[in-house]
Amino acid sequence: MKLRELADAVQNQPMWQAIWYITNSVFAALTCLALSRWGYLPWNDMDAILLGFFVPLGVYGFKSLNGWYRYQGRYGTYGISEKYYELSLELIEKDDWEEALRYLDAILRVMPDHLRALYYASVCKEKLGDDKGAIMHITEYLRVKPDDEEALELQIRVSQS
Repeated sequence: MKLRELADAVQNQPMWQAIWYITNSVFAALTCLALSRWGYLPWNDMDAILLGFFVPLGVYGFKSLNGWYRYQGRYGTYGISEKYYELSLELIEKDDWEEALRYLDAILRVMPDHLRALYYASVCKEKLGDDKGAIMHITEYLRVKPDDEEALELQIRVSQS
C-alpha cells in the first residue's frame, strides 16, 4: 500500500482509523509512563498509563464524531462545489448529461453526502444508460431522504429498465 493510499485509508475507513487511534494512544500511554517514572508527572504507573491511553482516544473520538477533521477540508472546497453544482444544473437543463455528470462526480469526490448532487448524478446516469450507477447513487440518496417521491420514482424507473 502506497503512503498516499494509507493516508486516505486512515482518513476514510473506520478500521484504519481505529488502528491509528489505538496506536497513538499506546504511544501516549508509554510516554506518560516514562514521564511519571522519571518524576515529571506526579502519578503512579497505572494512572499514567490509563491517562495516556484514554485521553488521546477520547480526543480523537470527540473530534471525529463532530467532523472536525473534515471541516477544514470541506470549507475550502464548499464554494467550488457550489459553483460546480450550479454549472451541472445548467448543463442538465441543456441535456448535456456527460458534462453535468463530470461536474457532479467532482462534487461527490469531495462531498460524498451532497444529497442533490447524488440525486442529479443518478438522473444523469439514467439518461446515459448507466442503470447500475444510477441505482447506486439513488439508493445512497434514499438512505437519507426515504420520503422523496421524485427519487422513489427515479429508483423505480431505473430498476425496471
